[in-house]
Amino acid sequence: MLLFLSIAPASQSQSPDPGQALIKRKCRTTRISLPLDQNERNFPALFNTIEVLDYRSDTSRIGLMTNWEESQQEVLFRASVTNVLTAYLNYNYSNPKGKNSLLVVVKDLWLSTAIEKDTTEGVGRKDMISRRQLGNVSFRFEAYWRNEEGYIPLTYLDTLAISSRPALLFMVDRKLPELISLFMAKVAAVDMSTIAMKRRVVSYNGIDSFCRARFNYPMDTATKLLKGAYANVDEFRNNNPSITDYELTKDKASNLELRIRDTDGKLYYTHTMWGFCDGNQCYVMMDGNLFPVFCIHHQFYVLGSKEYRTKSIPLLFFVPVTSAAFLYGIATVDQSVLRKLSLFRLNVQSGEVIY
Repeated sequence: MLLFLSIAPASQSQSPDPGQALIKRKCRTTRISLPLDQNERNFPALFNTIEVLDYRSDTSRIGLMTNWEESQQEVLFRASVTNVLTAYLNYNYSNPKGKNSLLVVVKDLWLSTAIEKDTTEGVGRKDMISRRQLGNVSFRFEAYWRNEEGYIPLTYLDTLAISSRPALLFMVDRKLPELISLFMAKVAAVDMSTIAMKRRVVSYNGIDSFCRARFNYPMDTATKLLKGAYANVDEFRNNNPSITDYELTKDKASNLELRIRDTDGKLYYTHTMWGFCDGNQCYVMMDGNLFPVFCIHHQFYVLGSKEYRTKSIPLLFFVPVTSAAFLYGIATVDQSVLRKLSLFRLNVQSGEVIY
């Protein structure tokens, strides 16, 4: 156990940064507990100890929740994810009679709510917009059997659970324990004697290297951002915008517009680029608008809106999240602007901006 504590991911002690400060300013903080579940005490006596390592992209929190007023709350356990899950798993799934040790690697655990809007055309009346709120739990746990030689991969569970009941307590009291139960059921179903002969043993360093490899791309460690427009998320991930001949203009509402050249060399307004970088700050394009991207540990977030541009939402689309001065000067993120924007997670593999 001391070995794990000494070489646990550095993410466990993250120092404050502008992105963290922005989330604290935008969201109210809610701390929750993961209730111990007596129903799981009948789990077979397989493991006498269960250890947990947290390799999530951002270990600072476990979710961002949105309510009907579209304000957000930052969700945290009352202790670290490692400590909470270690206590929970050992209480429910370990047994002194067990002869094995289990290592659980957490790669994703994220609670969020999304307000889904459906537009339905009505006969003889204006379009009606219906809204419903969904609760999401993103979940990826991996299991390794620890023996004298090292660690043997057993199984994993990678899923997104969507619930029509978005209440935070329901998601923590019901949905998350259900997912953990499914994961541990998969672990219990593995024939460990057979799998030991089929799979190679890996070291802790091998697990560590494998987990960190998914963060091994240029933008994650970039110290100098290249200027230009990104045609796709691959260009963003590689810090390599393919379009360097561009122009930024403002429309009548002072919203910034990105213009690039066509085949004839003429500048035209584009709303189809993936994003843009001015050399100091990266932006992702949503509905033709540019919204700032910032990183906490290995997770990229977006401060933006999925609403279409309207006169009723006079948003400041270039909102700096650092002290850098941009082409159009330094703008202040005041409370009126923050209330109209939401925080999203950026999936650097697919390019999707999601809750």
